[in-house]
Amino acid sequence: MYLQITPEEVALGELSPERLGEALLIFRDMGIVVLEGVYDVEFIAEVREAYDHELDGYIAGRGGLDALEGKTFGKNHIGFFPPLFPPIGDERIAGHPIAVQLMEKILGSDLQCSFYHTNTACPGSGIQPVHRDAHHLFGSDFPVATPTCQVVLNVPLCDFTIENGSTEYWPGTHMILDPTPESTKQFAERAALFPSVRLNMKAGSFALRDLRAWHRGMPNDADYARTMFALVYQRGFLNCKQISIPQSVWDSWGEKTRHIFRRNHVVADEEHRALTWEELRG
Repeated sequence: MYLQITPEEVALGELSPERLGEALLIFRDMGIVVLEGVYDVEFIAEVREAYDHELDGYIAGRGGLDALEGKTFGKNHIGFFPPLFPPIGDERIAGHPIAVQLMEKILGSDLQCSFYHTNTACPGSGIQPVHRDAHHLFGSDFPVATPTCQVVLNVPLCDFTIENGSTEYWPGTHMILDPTPESTKQFAERAALFPSVRLNMKAGSFALRDLRAWHRGMPNDADYARTMFALVYQRGFLNCKQISIPQSVWDSWGEKTRHIFRRNHVVADEEHRALTWEELRG
């Protein structure tokens, strides 16, 4: 599931043909692949500092963690759409060439993104129910699993460990066609029949996961927040909610990243507002 990439690949922004083939094989078999050594850790620390500032403001503006319980992803587990000003909206997150190289092989060159999100497990977070983020394109009645249509790019802003609540995944479950169990208890009982893994990974890595794979957030027993980006990319024919992108950020991106985010609104910096879950569900 884990692949260490070389400094030469990082400098080129491109996996070697052999490593690309290996990464794609792991992804197709397991529904997830982790590439290690992609980002400079100093850059990730810079992003983390900016993100923590935005998250603190978000929590305070909503009345604190206690007020958010029941409105996010579980106790002390926050799903947050951050403003996209640098370094949060940096192209190394939005359109890293190695991530794009992989995703173009999985989703095609017409892939798109309009879900620029983060997941944070604060100290004292609980266990999420087992779930999948998306269902099969044609439901469970189609006789075979369809090719991947949506992936999430997870970029950790710290080392992910058992202590701080690294995500639990069930490899290969993106191919399961059975209807999703109706209750969380039934889903947990079904998941208990399959082997799972904890996604422990270093800052500087990224994980690419099929949205159909079963997973859940785990308790954070550390004394600091555990955060990762969660950007969803999908095939070009699927509908998606639009987001706003600051003009200065758009201008800093290259042509390929702009193509991926082409269906969103580019607005003056002062008009940029991050998406909220209320707007997404509305």
